[in-house]
Amino acid sequence: MTVPATGVPWIPGPIAGDELRSLIRDVVPGTLGDLERTAAHFVPPRNEGRVKIGRRYRRLAGLAAVGLLLSACGSAGSGSPAGSGNTVKIAMFQIASNGLFDQIQAGFKQGFLQQSGLKADKVQWVVKNAQGSQTSIEAIAKQVADSDVSMIEVLGTPAVLALAHLEHRKPIIAVAMGDPVGAGVAKSLGAPGGNVTGSIDYIEPSRLLDQLIQVKPAFQRIGTIYNPSNQNMQVWVKALKSAAAARGIKVVEASVGSSSDVRAAARSLRGRADAVLVGPDSDVQTAVPSVAQVARDARQQLYLIGGDASTPGVLATLGPDYPGLGRMAGVIAGKVHGGTPPGQVPFARPAAVQLIPNSTTAGQLGVTFPASG
Repeated sequence: MTVPATGVPWIPGPIAGDELRSLIRDVVPGTLGDLERTAAHFVPPRNEGRVKIGRRYRRLAGLAAVGLLLSACGSAGSGSPAGSGNTVKIAMFQIASNGLFDQIQAGFKQGFLQQSGLKADKVQWVVKNAQGSQTSIEAIAKQVADSDVSMIEVLGTPAVLALAHLEHRKPIIAVAMGDPVGAGVAKSLGAPGGNVTGSIDYIEPSRLLDQLIQVKPAFQRIGTIYNPSNQNMQVWVKALKSAAAARGIKVVEASVGSSSDVRAAARSLRGRADAVLVGPDSDVQTAVPSVAQVARDARQQLYLIGGDASTPGVLATLGPDYPGLGRMAGVIAGKVHGGTPPGQVPFARPAAVQLIPNSTTAGQLGVTFPASG
């Protein structure tokens, strides 16, 4: 026979429950409550199997019972403190799959291991990928919020928003997010104030256009493809239109609902735009090969904010160093792991604009870049 819920053997004892309670008071004064209630399981009630024993044996039996109880309590409630050798479990939740995201995630891992001082075998990465599906984003957000991970890294604004709505305690590290303040997940970039911090990829479109207008031949109409449900892209497109207007350039918009709409949206820009600029939209970034094929056939200049400049049909990539943003977010995650509250860790920001041309595409289109490019 065993004590319920403990697995400890129950021996019909020489000590009644009320005597054991008295012994507990003698041995560990003031320790009652749950300890006393559990102790009652070790012995039968008064007058059930009670025998006379000496005071010395009674005290030894009481000590043994208390030792068993404290041991049981320790095994149930104790554990090694964080960072004492246990494996750290971190969720990596990304909105879709593409080569750029792979580079960002690798950068995040590198930054986290460097800052935390942990070895790779001490971190368990729980990878979740929504594959561009809004339904999957919501389902995965709930899944990781309810899981036993200690921290959640998130790549893709819609995923950040879905998770931040559900999880308010676990640290959320947003990577390469556009506008966390405008999205309502941070009070400010310098002092987020909640459980969300990380890195941002926002670069003023005016800085991008200042580089692009130096490319020859110059373009007068630039198209862009984006998902209007992405709040950060709404902010970005608005800023792009303002910057373009100040430079005498017209912006032609093509909207999508998911990555499956991107090819059709790219085709809609044929004859309406001389160049195409793909912004930091995960749905469009996932379908860049389709956009590049259409642009190559239409002889359009195709520019990507991040991504792979060697993709056939892409003229150049420009924007922040995205793998670097992943590393910076990883360093921030390491600080949070070390005990700094996420609300006290500022968002990391991109330092400079990089332009990486594709010489093959440039030759096919007869395009030249400024010497500084």
